[in-house]
Amino acid sequence: MKIVVDSLISKLYESEILELDPNMEIIVLNPEDHTNPAWGDVPEVDALFLSYQFLFAVRDHKHLFEPMLEVAKKAKFIQSGYSGMDDPFLQAVLKETNAIVANASSIYGKPMANYVLAQMLRWNKRIDLHIELQKEKKWMPNGGDGELTNKNLVIYGYGGIGKEIARIAKSFEMNVTGVRRSPVTCEFADEVKTPEDLMDMLPFADFLVTVLPDSEHTRNVIDKKVFKQMNPQSMFINVGRGSAVNEADLAEALNTGEIAAAALDTTRKEPLETESPLWEANNCYITPHDSAHSLMSLPRSFNLFLENVANLKDGKPIKNLFEL
Repeated sequence: MKIVVDSLISKLYESEILELDPNMEIIVLNPEDHTNPAWGDVPEVDALFLSYQFLFAVRDHKHLFEPMLEVAKKAKFIQSGYSGMDDPFLQAVLKETNAIVANASSIYGKPMANYVLAQMLRWNKRIDLHIELQKEKKWMPNGGDGELTNKNLVIYGYGGIGKEIARIAKSFEMNVTGVRRSPVTCEFADEVKTPEDLMDMLPFADFLVTVLPDSEHTRNVIDKKVFKQMNPQSMFINVGRGSAVNEADLAEALNTGEIAAAALDTTRKEPLETESPLWEANNCYITPHDSAHSLMSLPRSFNLFLENVANLKDGKPIKNLFEL
């Protein structure tokens, strides 16, 4: 078999690759330089690992877009290091190559679930208020609600990441409802319902978390109708695509007290424009799309790639296969 990896992956994991197949031909490319070695000299290969190193290089250096796409066209299988597939380069890969493509959505559940629980605790324990009081040298006990026990959590977008959020939430003894288009049973959720049931759940939800992809079915599904139906003491958290949220409606809901707080790791346009009303909306906590960041992401994404190379070699199903 022949595979293409970047220079960092080769340096860190060459021994693991050769342990899988001692005869594996490893083609190593420098993500920052398409001339040394020449990307154009890459032959037909069995697999390409589009690691963060490759994807960031293509994003930050426009002249690398076409050379990398030409490499992708020579691969039978492509493993992306990204969870989603809406990146412009990955969209080009889907449209212009004949490769089997897999994403890495399964590896980001743990850091993203940690983020969601951190934001819920941040609000419930009034951490930001304590920080402000400390700056003013004021000793003023204010513990908020105190704990997450028996709080009602609704997770809209109940896939792998949503299930990991539910798993950790249950360790806090929360009541968890998953929402997805095709309901399934899951040991971590008390129940799983359809989007048609969402509005009936909102008045009783303490937290609404969205983990939705970008699609024609999900754009602007979280709007003023949703916020008006929510509990005024509730918190909204988005770790899915920003296109799911009507940002003007969210800012209004926060400023008028329709909901109490929001935490956004993604926005419709990134970076978030300086004139966005969300920056100054009441109790709106914004992070720059980094909830999935973890020191474990690189080894996890490589292990997924290696597992899929083994599956390809043995004729087994590809994990995280992306299907249009």
